[in-house]
Amino acid sequence: MDHVGFDREPPANLTTLVMAFGGWIDAGQAATGALRHLVRDLSAARLAWIDPEQFFVLTQERPEVRLKADGERTIQWPRSEFFAWQPGDGRDGLLLFSGVEPHQKWRTYTTAFLDVAERCGVKRIVSIGALLAGAPHTRPVRVTGRCTEPAWRSLLEAWGIYRRPSYEGPTGISTVVLDAAERRGMSHLGLMGQAPHYLQNGAENPAAIQALLTYVARLLHLSLDLSHFADAIKGFRTQCDREVARNRATREHVQQLEQQYDATAGEEPQPLPGGELDSEKLMQDLQDFLRGQRERGEEG
Repeated sequence: MDHVGFDREPPANLTTLVMAFGGWIDAGQAATGALRHLVRDLSAARLAWIDPEQFFVLTQERPEVRLKADGERTIQWPRSEFFAWQPGDGRDGLLLFSGVEPHQKWRTYTTAFLDVAERCGVKRIVSIGALLAGAPHTRPVRVTGRCTEPAWRSLLEAWGIYRRPSYEGPTGISTVVLDAAERRGMSHLGLMGQAPHYLQNGAENPAAIQALLTYVARLLHLSLDLSHFADAIKGFRTQCDREVARNRATREHVQQLEQQYDATAGEEPQPLPGGELDSEKLMQDLQDFLRGQRERGEEG
């Protein structure tokens, strides 16, 4: 397989892929931070990687020198890595991906990416991201969703987060990957968090990470340990308060964003409590829908 290396023979029952790209839609490192937490919490082992040589301008995304415990130096190249997790109870597993948005040859990169996914048996892709938005750091992080399948749309609508795609303009690698995945018969769902635009984009935003993880866990029925986020979010908001307090214009801007947030909060549909939503049935409906699509494709 061109441009890809495997650590071991890949399993063929990783039917769901969760992916996060750094860069274009990774405000507050929310997407890649959430993916790192998934890998760590699920103890997922690296399965494969995409060779960076053809896809990165290394004077823009430079490799980094690291020192090992014994003092030996090692070079870390820009990473595009796949991780595998299997629950061990007979259910299908997850393929997890985290990578830096490549600089060039996007179509070649996308082909290599989806070749790995197909080899692992991926049928559906969950893309996570975060954008800078007019969102105050003092309020819960909003997450919106979009998808290609009716059953998934029913789920997102029940949670009150479905948004019909309306954006036109420059786009990122995740959109290119999902467009090509759809042509290969893979369904996809995107979750997008909102990070305050007035904060430094490079700083990690634990509130946005937690928000994305919460929806991923509900969607895929994962038991994740999110307990440490409470202290991290408290510390993050305290630090943001200090930074905002230093500038009168910023304080007034945040107050305006709070008023706008509160004014629209009552207009949006509220997510149903977990006990009132039969998400298992909705996901079974999705599986039935995908099975029907495959059978019709084979008949044609």
